[in-house]
Amino acid sequence: MSRKSKYTGGFRPRKYESRIPFPYVVFDEKKEVYFRIVSGFPSTLAVTPIMKEHFPDDYKGYIASPKCWEEIKHLQKK
Repeated sequence: MSRKSKYTGGFRPRKYESRIPFPYVVFDEKKEVYFRIVSGFPSTLAVTPIMKEHFPDDYKGYIASPKCWEEIKHLQKK
């Protein structure tokens, strides 16, 4: 189900329409999405709208700490 806002396209260039501006990792079996946001506030406020626009309702979004992000990247290499 797509829940794109009717206002989203008016504020972004077309080339960024489906792009997520942060590095992220999706774990489909756990239905979790981890984002790496270094800049902090106010960028962290974007996680909820990104989750609503790009992922199903039952997925949860998390902001990974530097330590957690390194563990995630290490797990992906295996």
